[in-house]
Amino acid sequence: TDGNDDTEQIAYQLGTTFDSVMRHAPKDLAKPVKEDRPLPFSWSACLLIKDNNIILPEWLAYHYTVLPLRRLIVGVDPSSNFDPQPIFDMYATIGMNITVWKNHSYWIDGRKFHEKKEFHPDEDFYKLEHSYRYIQDRLVYHQKIFYSQCLRTLKSENRTWTTVIDTDEYLAFNYYDPLERGVTWCVNNATCDEEYLDTIRGGTHFRTKLNQSATAAEYIAKNVGQKVPSGVNPRLSSVDDKFDNPDEPCIVLSRYLFVSKESDKEGIQRGVDEGFNATNFNTLRFRHRSSLAVAQTGKCIVDASRSPSNLIKGPHRLYGKECTGGNAHVHNAAMSFRVHHYVGSWESFRLRGEKLFKERNNLHSAVVDNTTPQYSSPENLTWLSQFVKLVGKEKALDLTQRIHLHEVWELEKKFLKLKFKE
Repeated sequence: TDGNDDTEQIAYQLGTTFDSVMRHAPKDLAKPVKEDRPLPFSWSACLLIKDNNIILPEWLAYHYTVLPLRRLIVGVDPSSNFDPQPIFDMYATIGMNITVWKNHSYWIDGRKFHEKKEFHPDEDFYKLEHSYRYIQDRLVYHQKIFYSQCLRTLKSENRTWTTVIDTDEYLAFNYYDPLERGVTWCVNNATCDEEYLDTIRGGTHFRTKLNQSATAAEYIAKNVGQKVPSGVNPRLSSVDDKFDNPDEPCIVLSRYLFVSKESDKEGIQRGVDEGFNATNFNTLRFRHRSSLAVAQTGKCIVDASRSPSNLIKGPHRLYGKECTGGNAHVHNAAMSFRVHHYVGSWESFRLRGEKLFKERNNLHSAVVDNTTPQYSSPENLTWLSQFVKLVGKEKALDLTQRIHLHEVWELEKKFLKLKFKE
């Protein structure tokens, strides 16, 4: 992908839509409403953010619909160039309860010098032999402190299922892919592979029942309290019994990379309501991902009400042995959910640089995945269409596409200022 060509395309789009966008910019908002509590329960999330305003509205709208997400605690990086608060104010008007922590107000100093809140690296620091490692260590420590404080807060509120993912990651149903390779626990064992495939073909495996639930909460509620039949391997069962295991309140999920390869525009627009442009939504626009046999390091969902109070061990496997699996790479074929990780568009990635953008997109082989846009498989309804049903078309446009285009313009102005300074 050529960043310059994309920039010209964005500028053209902005030139034709800017007046409309600014008319719907986040101002004169309705007052926040009381937190919505959909049945059977609502989800929570812990989210660290820095300059993700372009992709933030989609992330919020998607999880509002699919989980449903209603409680959110956000840690905003003090070095951010853009303030996400107006976006959060907009989502408060549809019943989201959002707490924003700024200026590292949740920080707890560690023992090492780069774990201190007031750590401010100067030129001399960057001359140190291991300065890069210290910066990386601080990032991981930052994640540990924020996620620990967030989950403790949610536990005190008696919240339950919570996502611990980033703004470029989406919790998705783990629909079976006919292109899946051999089951990872069946190493060189054709009989084992065939036993698993029999449960898929016969419609008895829990992964074949995912499209029978409208939301992730509804699916979990159907499985909680259900027992795997005696003598049946839990990995081959019609019931996913991982959601109420008292010893493992944390579930590690496989994570898969979606690259910025464009799909057929007519195809991605299918099932999208009139007035919405699918190219403004990463989950609709980008359909090419890595094989389910090639997962990135996993990410977690956790029942905050049962979570330990100790400091988490890391962002990929929060609580060690109190999380499912032996490490952060799990047997995806035995999971009900997975995490989709989007490189996204050039305009949303450009603050991180073209070199990294090209590195992330260097996926030698990719498969087409059309499951993320789905809300209901039998009716072929997109999550965005369901969001429109929940909040109304004009409100949905305000909360997604219009604010997205506004933020694209804000980012473009930022780069224009930097260019003129040069």
